[in-house]
Amino acid sequence: MVVSGEEDLREERCAKVCAGTSGRGATNWVDFSDDYIKTDVDISKCGFVTIPTVTSSLEGKYISHITGSSEISRATTSTFRIYLLAPHHRGGGANDRDWNVEWIAVGYTC
Repeated sequence: MVVSGEEDLREERCAKVCAGTSGRGATNWVDFSDDYIKTDVDISKCGFVTIPTVTSSLEGKYISHITGSSEISRATTSTFRIYLLAPHHRGGGANDRDWNVEWIAVGYTC
């Protein structure tokens, strides 16, 4: 099992797949600029000791014209950030549409 090509491989028993959501109507969307919003997603309960490989997508109503949901930024062992290009949608409007980040992370816990 290869977990990541960016770091030295560790014992297979330490590899973990963890998944979650930022929560419908509960995601902390913050206005970043006129056309962008962002959120930091908490993955701390996964217990990673190395920065995991993260895959994400946006779930919610009226998202077909939104971009950026799979671009991971500022990943750490406990969080990652998503920036969305969402013209005419401010942070509060995103929660009104139940926008949330669905994610899967793979990394090491020991």
